[in-house]
Amino acid sequence: MHLLLIHQNFPGQFRDLAPAWLASGHQVTAIGSMAEAPSGLQWQGLTYLQYCFEQAPSQLQRGLAVARLVEQLLDQEHPPDLVMSHSAWGEALCLQRVCGDVPLISYPELWGNSRSLGFGFDQDLDGFEPDATSFSSANLIAELAVFQSSAAVVASRSQLLSFPPDLQQRLTLLPEGVDLERIMPDPNACLELPEQALEFRAGQPLVTFISRDLEPLRGLRQLLKAWPLVSLALPEAQLVLVGGTGQGYGLQPPKGEDHFVDALEQLPDTLNREQIHHLGPLPHAAMLTLLQCSACHVALSYPYTLSWSVLEALACSAPIISNPDSPIAVELHKEATDALALVPFNDAEGLANRMIELLEQPQQARTLGATGRSWIERHGGLSKAMEGYEQLFQRVREQVVT
Repeated sequence: MHLLLIHQNFPGQFRDLAPAWLASGHQVTAIGSMAEAPSGLQWQGLTYLQYCFEQAPSQLQRGLAVARLVEQLLDQEHPPDLVMSHSAWGEALCLQRVCGDVPLISYPELWGNSRSLGFGFDQDLDGFEPDATSFSSANLIAELAVFQSSAAVVASRSQLLSFPPDLQQRLTLLPEGVDLERIMPDPNACLELPEQALEFRAGQPLVTFISRDLEPLRGLRQLLKAWPLVSLALPEAQLVLVGGTGQGYGLQPPKGEDHFVDALEQLPDTLNREQIHHLGPLPHAAMLTLLQCSACHVALSYPYTLSWSVLEALACSAPIISNPDSPIAVELHKEATDALALVPFNDAEGLANRMIELLEQPQQARTLGATGRSWIERHGGLSKAMEGYEQLFQRVREQVVT
């Protein structure tokens, strides 16, 4: 089958799926705004087309540019059999008109609301009010994508539940999957970072935190508020943070240079800051090795999208601390209390106690990590996701025939 994948920041959510489709024999073409296609052996056979503008385009401009490329592809000798498009930036706005009988699968991802960005959830935002219109445009585009597509897919239960009930009925819950043959526990893991004169090994009292950007949405403030208590109880413990210093997904801008600096400034002067290591963004392989070394992975979150790194932490058997209403807790549902150490989002003291508990009781931490690995083996593997997608492909193509 010839699959056409569209994502502003390709590969986006197709990072693992697209190489797997290529390996299984599908022809894959991609459209994105990035200047270069992803590289590596796993991407051999990919055809990549770029749409670009000299200045930042509007959503409609994106939609029109993508539609023109899709029209050209559909006129070729071997046109796409199926089109899949992330809808958030407007790429899918004009696709229904040009696709005709070719099935269109959209990814609306999330229905925005003030709680998903911390308002009424994060006590540090008490007294602030979000712009009531800030979600309107994104939600309208998501709704259009749902109604204009042969099928609309979301990757997690928390994303599904964010939508109004009438739209939920039109959505297909289909996880993107984690490559469990490649991502697995390693009791002998060691991450060497010679440029920073750092070395981390499995078995050390390491607390890890990973986010695309270090921001309040993923619990950065709560973690750093809790850390002085951990440092006092366990002076040998180390906190390792991975991620950039941009604003992130949240609406709240940093007060100073960035959110991480803001949070650091609230720490007591007596704290040993040499225990805190901000590594910045890491290559994916190095990030996975760090998760294999982790004695305690903190994954607090607003009720937002489910982070890949949290699923990968489960795959590495990293013991995870999260909040009961986080995306990962919602995803595990009834099994969350067995596979996660849960603490309320705003309870910094409770978070510190759970970190100390897992660092001081490695057997308990290992049991928690093993339970998380067992869950993702049963529910979140890439092979299982591939099966689900093949069933979806068959269903939408049968709809066209009938």
